[in-house]
Amino acid sequence: MNIHKLWEYKEYVNVNGATLNSEIISLLQNSLTVLQVENHFTIVQYWGQIYATDLDYYIAVGLTNDALTGKKYFYTTDFQFWSLLPRPKKKYKELSLITTFPFRGDPSLKIKVLDESFEENHPDRCRFMKEENRLAATISNICEEVEICARGQLMKRPDGSITINPNFYGLTATEAKELKSYLHIRPAQHRWNTNLLTRPDYNYSMDFLDSIDQDIPKGCWNLSLEKTGSVAYLKSLYWPGMSYFHKVKTSDAGFLYIGNGRKNLDVPFLI
Repeated sequence: MNIHKLWEYKEYVNVNGATLNSEIISLLQNSLTVLQVENHFTIVQYWGQIYATDLDYYIAVGLTNDALTGKKYFYTTDFQFWSLLPRPKKKYKELSLITTFPFRGDPSLKIKVLDESFEENHPDRCRFMKEENRLAATISNICEEVEICARGQLMKRPDGSITINPNFYGLTATEAKELKSYLHIRPAQHRWNTNLLTRPDYNYSMDFLDSIDQDIPKGCWNLSLEKTGSVAYLKSLYWPGMSYFHKVKTSDAGFLYIGNGRKNLDVPFLI
């Protein structure tokens, strides 16, 4: 969520069960404005909060020229010093999914992970990683699976770069009710012609991302609208704590994650 609109978006975040109190908003706006100036980011967004037993992690993302590949993630526990998250390695992304105990709040903490998919005497059955690496891996997994935007919120320029669309005026009331109107913010994983074959209104500058209606299993997304139909809310069953809102016929929209960083792996058996 745009840090300069946190006060405005506060009421929409509270509807989803997660809360942004006035103290946290003030701290975030002050510290992230400094972070933006020091690092020369075009935009800084508040990504969310991951619960820990001692000190919670607060996450922000800075954007440069490209809204997809030009992201840098930062974390803090005190709103004074923001640390750059390392690039997550594949092995840590896998380990973070099977780690069951909560975050501690100490980035330098070395944690032991037991991988029960290996036999008891296998050398890779017991592996270690720093909590900072687990944090980076968890955020990467969440972004890859459930960080979304409304169709048209991001656009692809002729030179191939991706940017936030300054002319995005929101989805219509009809579009807001359809899952195919919401797209994953990640490099496309489906075939390039998937959108071309399923959208009569296909537009390459907007439809270069995967829509969430293709996600498996069907029903892993919860889409709801306010009684007036003016605000759409999306939640992921895979990642409890993830929320997205979009105010119909306006550019107002925001993604936020507030949770313990654990994926619900039982979703296919619950639907």
